[in-house]
Amino acid sequence: KNCPVCGTPLAPAKEGDADLRCPNARSCPAQLRGRVEHIGGRGALDVEGLGEVGAAALTQPLFPEVPPLVTEAGLFGLTINDLYPIQVRVWGSDNVETPYRRRRQKKDADAFPGDTEYVPSSAALKLIDELEKAKSKDLWRFLVALSIRHVGPVAARALASYFGSLTAIRAASRDELAAVEGVGPIIADALLDWFAVDWHVEIVERWAADGVPWAIPDHNGPGSNVVADGVLAGVTVVATGSLEGYSREEAQEAILRAGGKAASSVSKKTDFVAAGPGAGSKLGKAEELGLRIIDAAQFKLLVEQGPSALD
Repeated sequence: KNCPVCGTPLAPAKEGDADLRCPNARSCPAQLRGRVEHIGGRGALDVEGLGEVGAAALTQPLFPEVPPLVTEAGLFGLTINDLYPIQVRVWGSDNVETPYRRRRQKKDADAFPGDTEYVPSSAALKLIDELEKAKSKDLWRFLVALSIRHVGPVAARALASYFGSLTAIRAASRDELAAVEGVGPIIADALLDWFAVDWHVEIVERWAADGVPWAIPDHNGPGSNVVADGVLAGVTVVATGSLEGYSREEAQEAILRAGGKAASSVSKKTDFVAAGPGAGSKLGKAEELGLRIIDAAQFKLLVEQGPSALD
């Protein structure tokens, strides 16, 4: 009946939902920890040191009483001083550790003057450095990092490529959002609902103030980056499994760059299924539907030269 972490009464996320969720999305420490871990994940900003343990330290430490992050809005404004006092319990024991500071040695006197006993740990310095580097990541990765319902890498890439900036996305109407290839009405509604929440808007504004650009350099406005005459124009491709020479994101990017549609699921409308080791159920569905299945070498030819290269 109640969230086991924050105690909020459980409820459906929207009318008609069968499952119950904690509606305290902003302040539930467990939800915040999960979102921060998602931000650091490979599918979003890929920040080393912002995994499960790091996210817990920043959102649910033993000390200080008020954690460094009370929402993800403060993530890119974190400093060494914010990390320094954190104390956490070692998982599976009663021991307490301070992951972001270590005992001072004589050689640290000049580099870190002031504290006679402790200096920042390598983990603290690494995390601050990684967060700074993350500010230069692609726009689509930041869209994924916002944890907007239904907005995964495929939809995020489509939105970023078409609109070029968060400002243009927020200014778009429902119909304009839904009309983008790979988006549709469900994702359009999810975007509008997300930006209607004040603390969500605070996240993007704080990140912008702390150096996140929220735009693709030299993008010429909505629709200008659509590849209408690429070698895969009008072609739908599903990439699944491990394709040699491509990460999952790189394979999707190659399809989009060639003007094709990078679909996330296999259907009768799919033209090609590029399958590598670990393809799983998508390969089985493609075989069942009698679709054209290609390997990594053929995929490379497809995105570079088009379907005719496979004839």
